[in-house]
Amino acid sequence: MNKSQNRRKVHLIPIMALIMLVTVAFASAGPTNSRRPTRTPIPTSTPDLPTQTPITPTSTTETPIVTTETPTATAVTPTSTTPPSSDFIKGFDASYVSRVEDKGGVYKTSTGVTQDVFQILADNGVNYVRFRVWNNPTEGYCNKTDVLAMTQRAKAAGLKVLIDFHYSDFWADPSQQNKPAAWDSMSFTDLNQAVYDYTYDVISSLIAQGTPPDMVQIGNEITHGMLWTDGEVHMDDPAYNTPEQWTNLATLVNSGISAVEDTGSSAEIMVQIASGDIDEMTWFFDNIIAYGVDFDIVGISYYHNWHGTISDLDSYMDELASRYCKEIVIAETSYPFTLDWYDWTNNIIGLQSQLLSGYDASVSGQTDFLQAVVDVAKGNSLGRGVFYWGGEWIATAPKDTDGSTWENQAMFNFQWKAVNAFSVFQNTN
Repeated sequence: MNKSQNRRKVHLIPIMALIMLVTVAFASAGPTNSRRPTRTPIPTSTPDLPTQTPITPTSTTETPIVTTETPTATAVTPTSTTPPSSDFIKGFDASYVSRVEDKGGVYKTSTGVTQDVFQILADNGVNYVRFRVWNNPTEGYCNKTDVLAMTQRAKAAGLKVLIDFHYSDFWADPSQQNKPAAWDSMSFTDLNQAVYDYTYDVISSLIAQGTPPDMVQIGNEITHGMLWTDGEVHMDDPAYNTPEQWTNLATLVNSGISAVEDTGSSAEIMVQIASGDIDEMTWFFDNIIAYGVDFDIVGISYYHNWHGTISDLDSYMDELASRYCKEIVIAETSYPFTLDWYDWTNNIIGLQSQLLSGYDASVSGQTDFLQAVVDVAKGNSLGRGVFYWGGEWIATAPKDTDGSTWENQAMFNFQWKAVNAFSVFQNTN
């Protein structure tokens, strides 16, 4: 989702509409995972054939198909109900730390002592940080160089790291998935190779400096695909709910996954979406699985003003867990501690009408909201954890018109002190 304030003809394939339900229902035994064992150029997919083929497959399988109408989702039979395999994630997206610091901001403990922000996080119960990666951002923040430096600081504080590839020069979310400018005119073959090469370069560089990532996210909030229009999908748009488009998206995602694995990384792989519609959520994951994408973790965003109530979140989690039997991470969430402002950059939330019933815009309201979100994740048999988004994005100057749209949802207040919401992470095992 943007935190700042069409189409090709389908080649329809006869009789395949019936196959979709069978393919999805047996997704766990579905198409062969087509990941490259060696770092070689990636052949393009054949546009007329809805088979996910980023490499020459080693075995054949039924061809998945998506109809031009919204597919009827069929639950995937769970193969396990075991609890999450690792410690519960108490996460914090720290992507803009260097921007804040360059603009003169500092981070302080709740008592006002200035410290390195990653040490403050570690001391306040956080065990995981998330860094987004933009290819060539205008300001320079969140690029490869910046992420390498931030990862060193995070690892030095004993934190695990999630790397979040946007495959864009700026924000990528359900409303925009723009290609990096350098990739804009590429053929699909070259674009697919670029995804592999860029992913491989970033992850291998992290490994080389002794800070291997613990988790990698391929695409950011890719409910509607990524790298538009090549990898674009939409549930309610027949032109983008086609075998060709799903094949393209799966090919691009699998190329990113292949690159991570080919570096020798043991990082877990997350695929993240953002939606307040369970039908859209299952439509996406049913199809991405049917088209042969093998990943470890279902990632979802939860922002109350887009995605519903806490009860809705609980319902989404229950359905996703029972349907896919994969661990689930709430990869983004946040809530305001005030409706006031410090800088002159308009905030995303600033009105009483934008609040969730039962949670006021106060320090206690923010704390209670985060506790409720964590409780939902902890209460789900496959709930793996929660990342707080924008907690580092503090305002740095009173009249800054290019400051923070998230200042009143940060986890540091207008005096740059850590807020009480950290107690949720401190008290969560």
